[in-house]
Amino acid sequence: MAKKIRVGILGLGRAGRFMHAPELALSPDLFEIVAGCDHAPDRRRDLPAAFAHAVIYASYAEMLADDNVEMVTIATRNLDHTPHAIQALAAGKIAVVDKPVAVTPEQIYALSTAAKTYPGRLFFRYNRRFEPAFRHVRALMDSGIIGTVNMVKIYRHPGFVRRLDWQTLWECRGGMFNNWGPHLVDQALQLLGAPVADLWCDVQHNVTAGDADDQIKLLLRGCNGRIADVEVSTTVTLPGRLYEVWGDRGTLVVPVEEKTVQLRYLKPSQPLPHIEAVAGNFPLSYGNPNEKLDFIDEEQPISNDGTHVLQRGKVLAPGTTADPANGYTYPDTMWRHIYADVVTGVPYPVSIDEGLEVMRVIDRARQASGYTPRESKLSRSNIHG
Repeated sequence: MAKKIRVGILGLGRAGRFMHAPELALSPDLFEIVAGCDHAPDRRRDLPAAFAHAVIYASYAEMLADDNVEMVTIATRNLDHTPHAIQALAAGKIAVVDKPVAVTPEQIYALSTAAKTYPGRLFFRYNRRFEPAFRHVRALMDSGIIGTVNMVKIYRHPGFVRRLDWQTLWECRGGMFNNWGPHLVDQALQLLGAPVADLWCDVQHNVTAGDADDQIKLLLRGCNGRIADVEVSTTVTLPGRLYEVWGDRGTLVVPVEEKTVQLRYLKPSQPLPHIEAVAGNFPLSYGNPNEKLDFIDEEQPISNDGTHVLQRGKVLAPGTTADPANGYTYPDTMWRHIYADVVTGVPYPVSIDEGLEVMRVIDRARQASGYTPRESKLSRSNIHG
């Protein structure tokens, strides 16, 4: 039997219960949940079946002192991710850090230092790097079927949501930039294919409670000239596509249902000879009347390649349509990669440098936006006087 990694989950709220625990439980031959920890008494009660054989602690120090715990996966509040990860590493544990892995330049530096001090022991939860749709888009870009890519658009519109939990408070480093931002910026940097040359960003707070952001528009320009357009908002009532990619021979899009990739591209044998602009009188027509372009329209199903796809911690059966009202879908593939790194030495696909660069870009973008945490007008009373 392959070695099982014994895991303790720090933070037994929404992420710990409905994401970390069920994902790990899908691979009982690879992982065993042996401990859980939360300082809040109500979070230590009514735990899912995945915790049936786990010791539940109220003190993080006590869980770290448990020699049966080999790995700690951190599902606490954003501001605490970095210090909790460093504590785990210092206690001799493997640390898996949920996003955002760091929320200040000082935390980014501290994590970088810790990774060098404890090599091979720190992993970042950029699990959406392994989403079937993202992987499919990336493979099509690499194939060259739509030519040289000049624009990548990534959207996430989780619906019109007037959220009011701690994720809406800047004092906890909440907000959509720290919540969805790391996933989307990670994907954007991968699809950009070059270091960021410059960026533009707008950050707003429109409908949620608290004072943290709920809408982001981010434009990244790579040193290769390619643009990545990232958009996330909780104010959109009619969500559209998840991805668009424009190339000089075609376009691909992924509709919000995330079942297919739709393509329209020039036939591979279609020649594109050099053309010269005409300064004089031109035939009364639009475009190039001397050229007939032959396009191919194609729709490819998105396969999960055997990955378990979950929605709010429950496995979706093949062919099942996700319901956005029940939360987001995500794959469990990340954990298999972490296991492979720890046990067999196959490198985890998300490097420390890549993970920290995501947070550096987010910090740079937030500064560029000039956003100051503020209360939303729609989170106030509608009483006028």
